[in-house]
Amino acid sequence: MTRIITLTPNPALDYAVTADFVEPNRKLRCHHPQMHPGGGGINVARSCSRFHAHTLAIFTAGGVYGDALVKSLAIENVPMRMIPISGETRLAFHVKNAKEENEYRFNLPGAEMSENEIDHFLTAIREEADPGDFVVASGSLPPGAPNDFWAQAARVAKDRGARFVLDSISGLDAALEEGVYMLRQNEHEYEALSGKKLTWPDEIESYAKGLVEKGQVQAMVVSHGGDGSLMATKDGVFSAPSFKVKASSAVGAGDSFVGGLLTALARGDDPTTALRFGMAAAGATRMSEGTALFDPADVQKLMSSK
Repeated sequence: MTRIITLTPNPALDYAVTADFVEPNRKLRCHHPQMHPGGGGINVARSCSRFHAHTLAIFTAGGVYGDALVKSLAIENVPMRMIPISGETRLAFHVKNAKEENEYRFNLPGAEMSENEIDHFLTAIREEADPGDFVVASGSLPPGAPNDFWAQAARVAKDRGARFVLDSISGLDAALEEGVYMLRQNEHEYEALSGKKLTWPDEIESYAKGLVEKGQVQAMVVSHGGDGSLMATKDGVFSAPSFKVKASSAVGAGDSFVGGLLTALARGDDPTTALRFGMAAAGATRMSEGTALFDPADVQKLMSSK
């Protein structure tokens, strides 16, 4: 059975609150606190687990926040392999401003990884990945990480016959030089690689096809907010529209998209259906408060709608 293995070298403990208003130099009374495990790959694994996909989260953890991260993942029954680090896992703090219906997101820096800790992380990939698995590199790299961190991870995954999926702008050039199976970017990320703003869908489609034709990726996925998403492969370009939902928070929506997309591909769905499933997961997460991910029942409701 295809396994979806996620990599998170810079995870976070997500903490979210709601404030009646946000103003400078004022004591802000907050309510509705929430705490969840966070970081790109961890959220992808949490999403896959909610769909009962075969998944594993490989991540680092250290200190008090690291302990809380591990415990919160265990509560959700997410299969995990934790790489201990000497530093402290970072905190990500999110404040919803109820007065103006907007959101403030504060991401603290993570702990540096030693060479020995990096070796342990790469060894975990080598020991866990099997042929045909998806190995998903997601989120930021920790401070001081080598620029070719994801390239090294991709090399290990490919040596094991696994399909390396990159959902990160960190170390992007080195990873593409190494070659990845799939690259996913959103509407804010592709400009760093394309060099300019592109129109949806025509110029985005050409950009995605170009990366496939160059041989840097086998599948290029672009999620474009309310416009929808597309995937370019050697077999053509596939797309799916977004779902219109009453949005509460955007935290975790992109990771939910990736989790839904890969879950669908792992079970054999065609690219169009897989994109639509990913968009439903993202839409359902946007309906959730704070840092909470989707309710699987909401995903199914969206998939059943026209």
